[in-house]
Amino acid sequence: MKKLLVVLLSLTLIFAFTGCTSSNNEATEDIKTQEVVTSNTDDGDDNISNTENAAENVNEKDYDFSSYEEEICNITKSVNNAKTSTNASENHEQFYALKKQVDAVDDELDKLDDEFEYAYQMKEISFETYKARERAIEKLEDELELAEEALENKYSIDD
Repeated sequence: MKKLLVVLLSLTLIFAFTGCTSSNNEATEDIKTQEVVTSNTDDGDDNISNTENAAENVNEKDYDFSSYEEEICNITKSVNNAKTSTNASENHEQFYALKKQVDAVDDELDKLDDEFEYAYQMKEISFETYKARERAIEKLEDELELAEEALENKYSIDD
């Protein structure tokens, strides 16, 4: 009976150490996999955008995203020009004032995306039009997220 316990204990320790080292390798593999997926995604996006440029050009006449582009550009400039101070309460006020602007535009883009999805479901717009508009909104949201991350980094607040 004691031999069985010793064998089980030693197997448990072996699996424990083996499990720890393989998880480190898996983390490295996950990072490599993520990089590969990202590069493949970029290549796929280029192919998709090249094949559907005509649809996007038609949709530029349908809907004008320039007001959102201007808002995001202004927010980005505000974030870049914002100055941090030594007073923590001033920093929080500045951060949340800018964050409120970011959230407002993000909410507008979400609402717009919902409207386009509803229009597609009601067959008011084609699938190609819907996807082109959704891609345009996603690009705007990506730009907005970059501004938000810059804001969080500048004020060292992770919200």
